[in-house]
Amino acid sequence: MGRLKLLFIHGAGGTRSKWRTLRNSSSSLYEAIDLPAHGENEYYIISSIQDYAAYIDQSIQEDTIVVGHSMGGLIALELAARNKKVKGLVLAASFYELPVHPKILDKLANGVFPDSLFHASYNKDVSESFLEEERQELNLVPIEITYADFKACSEYAEGRSVLSSLDIPICAILGSQDKLLPKGTGDLLRNIKPDMHISEIEGSGHYVMLEKQEEFHKALNEFVQIVEKQTV
Repeated sequence: MGRLKLLFIHGAGGTRSKWRTLRNSSSSLYEAIDLPAHGENEYYIISSIQDYAAYIDQSIQEDTIVVGHSMGGLIALELAARNKKVKGLVLAASFYELPVHPKILDKLANGVFPDSLFHASYNKDVSESFLEEERQELNLVPIEITYADFKACSEYAEGRSVLSSLDIPICAILGSQDKLLPKGTGDLLRNIKPDMHISEIEGSGHYVMLEKQEEFHKALNEFVQIVEKQTV
């Protein structure tokens, strides 16, 4: 068996820089991408989860584990449903639906990233230097693109049925202090997929791969080993 590829997809209003702490400590190949109109990808604006998945689908031609953070998790669900080369799926601080409050969408539509949303995205113990670094990250994506992303998340309603239809190993890596996902996310996911691998990382908010790097990598690498054993 050849090496598995790990494809990392960032969330709404993000770039591949959200995966900047990744360390390729397994035998797999890591690739973090910028979605269209994000970061260094100047491709046209895409406005739905399904269209994001269709854009990425053509590039997956080898056995791959798709790791999606937040909105990236929704895209990963769609990719797993349409591409047989996807051998494993990781929902990193993600769920099968991500509705967005209308007030947040209104602010984004008017060119403002809500300060309350920014602070709710991280656990209460992160450093001021880290928060400043993350504030600078907001400038990497035009606000109209961020708005389109959040709107796409809010409009995506197929996730539950897609998740229930998948027959590949699935893992959710969640933060215990994540305020952007529903309470009991792990249990809700297990209700649909009882055999899903759930790792809840204590003390992490929504950006689990940045806030708790060591714990995230441990959970990820354990899942990669599971998929490797099942992939022939």
